[in-house]
Amino acid sequence: MNNKTILFLGASNYFLDAAKYVKEKGYKLIAVDNQELPKAVVKSIADESYSISTIDIERVYELCINKNVDGIYAGASEVNIPVAIELCERLGLPYYTNKKQWEMSTNKRIFKDKCIEHGINVTETFDIGDDKLDDMKYYPLVTKPVDNNGSTGISICKNKEQLKIGIEKALDNSKSKNILIERYIPSDSIIIQYTIQDGIVKYCGMSDKKSKKIKENAAPVMALQVFPSIYEAEYLESTNAKAIKMIKDQEIEYGAIWIESFYYENKFIFNEIGFRYGGSLTYYPVEYFYGINQMKILINHSLYGNGLYKNFDDITEVNHDKNKLYSILPIQIKPCTIKQIRGIDRLRQIQGVHEFVQSHSIEDTIPASGTTLQVFGYLHVTGNTIEEINDTFKKSKDVLDVRDENDVNMLFTIWEI
Repeated sequence: MNNKTILFLGASNYFLDAAKYVKEKGYKLIAVDNQELPKAVVKSIADESYSISTIDIERVYELCINKNVDGIYAGASEVNIPVAIELCERLGLPYYTNKKQWEMSTNKRIFKDKCIEHGINVTETFDIGDDKLDDMKYYPLVTKPVDNNGSTGISICKNKEQLKIGIEKALDNSKSKNILIERYIPSDSIIIQYTIQDGIVKYCGMSDKKSKKIKENAAPVMALQVFPSIYEAEYLESTNAKAIKMIKDQEIEYGAIWIESFYYENKFIFNEIGFRYGGSLTYYPVEYFYGINQMKILINHSLYGNGLYKNFDDITEVNHDKNKLYSILPIQIKPCTIKQIRGIDRLRQIQGVHEFVQSHSIEDTIPASGTTLQVFGYLHVTGNTIEEINDTFKKSKDVLDVRDENDVNMLFTIWEI
């Protein structure tokens, strides 16, 4: 057993792959989550587990002291990462980000200002009291909280009446009561991946993201992602160097970053940043194409305060095949309470299925939110063509079965397959 102890802030399915890695390395794993099995699945393999809320900082702090914790891991959780930052500062432990860097990545207004400083295009923005809004001729507009994610609190407004409603919705979903009003960009988005180790920023691919609404009065959410993006060569030539310079100027030493951009009128327009890997576990395609595992970098840094890879700057696209496609399909679930889950083991055996990231467990109650809360899981598939990937999607649809209290399969996809 290696003489290291790591504490996980969360024990859901999103942490399972990381927990298996920790156990393989021989580290002691402590899992904290106020949920129990089967929802808190990591508790089944952790050396110790505690039913404590991950945001109860004082209790978690005392646990870290009593257990001589060497590192803290919060995965991709925008709720738990600020807790980890606070705990690691108080405990004197390494963590990949600090409060200033985290604020830049979670406050959309600060991020837009950073982009402008570095000559990167952003969407036109208006303030609530802007006189232009009274006579706005360029609907639709987008209203959003500056400090929320997962399409929460976002509205697309086609007229003045909808704008008033959208402003109230955004304010209700903003912890700081700050919102953005932006010109709507009629374009699907592009997600760009970066990995940082020892202050070295490496481009790690980009995908085309298709979005659709789960329900009429909700904001669009991810319906499909496909790597590599058809705009990759143009992005690398025009914008990549600016983005790397912007990241370096934040004095970021370690971590995973994704940036959402639009390609519109022959230019890249940055919209949002995440200083974490994506919630669909986008470290899988990054490793598939580039041989870099972002999750393992974060765990190694949390325990040792240094890098995982030797000669990180020289790592090349060891697995990158431009003729191979990698797709992520969110599988949605209708509002219900889950009573039965079948077919996941068979799903993973289908040729072309690279991974399945399960979001919900038995007895979870799914709200009619129209957000990512209605994603049962993310299906990662590889193939030589879109047709081959769609064929794998269809086979997966026939295998996976999630039933409610009325014995009805509640799964669906907003992307037509």
